[in-house]
Amino acid sequence: MPENLAWIADAWQSVSPSATDLYITCARGLAPEQLAERMADHEPVEVGPALTIQEAHRMVDLTQIYCVGRIGQSGDWSFIVECVGSEGWALDPAVSRGAEVLIFDPRPDDPPSFFTYLADGEVQLHFELGFGYDPAGAQPDLLRPALEAAGAIPPEDSIDDLLGPDEELSPFEQTRRVLTVVGEHFGLSLPRQVIESGQLPAVVTRTSPPPSW
Repeated sequence: MPENLAWIADAWQSVSPSATDLYITCARGLAPEQLAERMADHEPVEVGPALTIQEAHRMVDLTQIYCVGRIGQSGDWSFIVECVGSEGWALDPAVSRGAEVLIFDPRPDDPPSFFTYLADGEVQLHFELGFGYDPAGAQPDLLRPALEAAGAIPPEDSIDDLLGPDEELSPFEQTRRVLTVVGEHFGLSLPRQVIESGQLPAVVTRTSPPPSW
């Protein structure tokens, strides 16, 4: 059975591996190598040997290598899981030209975490995770019906249906429900065991600090 994406929230909250090694970017319409090439700050991008998340983390020296990603494929979606940092916060929407791109950024040093959906070179949907719901982008209401149905957010403009103080979701639980809806809507599942404990081909994505640092 495909895994829903709620495990990402669980992993971000855990200490091993830490959230700093789970910056996740996915693309439909691009091969994993193409996604890495569009995200990287240098050319050419070379795909290296398969590494564990710990081995990829140790490649980062903050002098010549600032971010290392490991790439894979899950169904129609390519994915890259970066260690130590990512361009997610400031990723140029142009990376999504002719494709769809989903960004799951934990922002462990500057919460809250966030989700962004890019398509055809434009931000379609962006919102923070676990701190209410204030979407932006060309399609701000894209996920609203599904999120309301899942109890992740209260019905829009419905004061009577708002949760009482004793019933409000914790930021963690809200994030879990939102990520589950995201996975269901986009037909995306990611292999937790492979990402956290297995080996995946590695690529250097940043040879200089991301502008967002």
